[in-house]
Amino acid sequence: MRVGRGVKCTTTAVAALCLSLAPCLAGCASPGGTDPGGSLSTQPASPGSVQVTQEPVAGPIPMPLPAPPPYINPPPAAPRPTAASPQAPVAAPVPAPLPTAGEATGTFVYFVAIGDGGSRGVRFGCDDSLVAVHVTTPPGSDRLAGAMAQLLAPDGTASRAGLYNALSGSALRYVSGYLDGTTAVVNLSGSLRPGGVCDNPRIETQLAQTAVAATGASQAAIYIDGNALADVLSLR
Repeated sequence: MRVGRGVKCTTTAVAALCLSLAPCLAGCASPGGTDPGGSLSTQPASPGSVQVTQEPVAGPIPMPLPAPPPYINPPPAAPRPTAASPQAPVAAPVPAPLPTAGEATGTFVYFVAIGDGGSRGVRFGCDDSLVAVHVTTPPGSDRLAGAMAQLLAPDGTASRAGLYNALSGSALRYVSGYLDGTTAVVNLSGSLRPGGVCDNPRIETQLAQTAVAATGASQAAIYIDGNALADVLSLR
């Protein structure tokens, strides 16, 4: 009787020990362990089990790339030399030759084509034409004096050209002349005798245009014995 009771007590103790070890055995079968076949367990971990997590290994921190250098526009490339197209030479202006010793120079003296209506020259006055006639003057001489001498001379130059000289009936002589700015001033002396009413514009125009041509002035002022030509003609 005593032996049988001892065996029963021993069996009961073994059963209690197995019950106390059951949680530990269940923990060994958690996802952290492996089965005999080597496969991972998919059963959830039992309460009280410790789960080990693996911390990620920090990799090397990449270094920042250097900033690119600022862009600078490159200087324009020098043009490549090309074959120059041939150009025609530019002719230099040829200076007008100066009159030499013994070479005759000249100017223009103005006469009238009566009733010509501007066919032979510039129309003016009583439907007349003012015609320029070239006359020669000695080199180095006063062109104004030479032109006035031809205009106030007896009616030779005009008649040879088939023209009329309204000053041919007067007795005038050239005294002096000069430039006052752009005005040619001419001083005459003597008597003025127009041949009619139409001779007044003829005399004024012949004297003024002859003085302008000889001096290069823009206009002319004519005086006879100190009196303006217009005043002298108004008395006739």
